[in-house]
Amino acid sequence: MMQEGNSENLEKARKLMDDFARRTGLTGSGGDAAQRYLWTDAFAVQTCFGLAHALDEDSYRKLALRLIGAVHEHLGKYRQDDIRKGWISGLPEAEGQQHPTAGGLRIGKRLPEREADEPSNEQLEWERDGQYFHYITRWINALLQARQEAGQQRYADWAAELIQAGGKFIDKSGGRMRMYWKMSIDLSRPLVPSMGAHDPMEGLICAESAREAAPDKASELEPLISDFKKLCTGRDWSTTDTLGIGGLLLNTLRAAELASAQGTLPEEIRPEKLLADSLYGLKVYARMHEANRPARQRLAFRECGLSLGLRALSGMKEQVTALDLGELDRFIPLADAIEDFWSNPANQQAPTWTEHLDINAVSLAASMVAGHYPHAFCAIRNTQ
Repeated sequence: MMQEGNSENLEKARKLMDDFARRTGLTGSGGDAAQRYLWTDAFAVQTCFGLAHALDEDSYRKLALRLIGAVHEHLGKYRQDDIRKGWISGLPEAEGQQHPTAGGLRIGKRLPEREADEPSNEQLEWERDGQYFHYITRWINALLQARQEAGQQRYADWAAELIQAGGKFIDKSGGRMRMYWKMSIDLSRPLVPSMGAHDPMEGLICAESAREAAPDKASELEPLISDFKKLCTGRDWSTTDTLGIGGLLLNTLRAAELASAQGTLPEEIRPEKLLADSLYGLKVYARMHEANRPARQRLAFRECGLSLGLRALSGMKEQVTALDLGELDRFIPLADAIEDFWSNPANQQAPTWTEHLDINAVSLAASMVAGHYPHAFCAIRNTQ
C-alpha cells in the first residue's frame, strides 16, 4: 500500500529514474551500459523497487533486477583497460556467474587504480578505481532488499559472500586492528590506509544482516562479526556531515530491524544509540543550514542523502515501535526544503548538479520515493 506523499514528487522521481536508466543503457537503444557506479546503482536498485510499489508498476522491479545483473557483470569483473580479465574473484566464468560478489565489487571510477609502485596523489585518488568498503555495504543493502522483492535466496547469499570479501579491508598487523578506507580492485593492497568513520558499524550491521538472511553461511560469518564487534567498541558515530547523518539514519533503521529479529545487539550498534547520534548531528546541521545558499556551492547527493535518511526512518514509525521517533518530526521540513531546492530546474543547471548528474538524480529520486514507500530502503518486509 502506498503511503501518503507528494504525488508530484513521485512523478518527478519517475522521470529522474527513467532518464538515468536511458543514460546508463538499462533501457532504450542508446546509453552506456558499462557506465556503472556502485554507490549510485545501489540506491537506484532500491529506488526502483520503491517505484514499483508506489506506482504499482512491475516494470520497475524488473529494472532493479536487471540493474543488479549489470552491476555484477561490469563491476564484479576487471576493467576493460586492465590486463587482468574476468571475475575479480579469479573464479572461472561459469562459477563466477554463480558467485559474482565473491571477490568484491569495483567502485566504477573513470581512471584505473593506482599501480603498486606509483606514488599516491590525494586529489587524483578520488578519480581512480578500486574498492570502497562503504560502497560494498550499500550494495549489500540493495541485495538484501532484492531478496525480499524477488523472493530468491541467491541475493542473500551474494550479500553474505560480499561482506566476507569485505573482510579483507580489516588489517590486523602490528598488534592492532583497523580498517582500510580504499583497497585495490583485487583487494590485495590498501590504496588509502585511513579508516572510514562509520565503516566498522556498517560492516557489523551488514554482517549481522547477512547472517540473518543467509543462515547457511552463519558459521563462515562468525569470525568476521567478532572482528567488527571489536572494531566498534567504544566508538561514537555522531557526525555533522549531511551524507553521514543520512547514512546513520538509514543504519538506525537497519539496526532496529536486527534488534527486532535478534532481541539484542552489541551496545555500539543498538538502534537507540544510533538514533541519539543521528539526532545530535541533525540538531547541529539544522543550526548551520543556509537555505538560500546557491546551488553552485552545494552538493545535491550529499543533501539528498540526508533527506533520504529522514524520509525512510520517519516513514517507518509504525514498524519501528521500539524507538521513539517523535523528535524526527521537527526535521522533516529540512527534507522538504532539500527536495524542493534540487527539484528546481534552475538549480539543476548548476555545475554541481550537471557534473555529478547520475548520483544527484538518483539520490533526489530516492528521497522522494522514500516519502511514499520507505520499506524499499530497509529490507523490512511490507505487511500492509
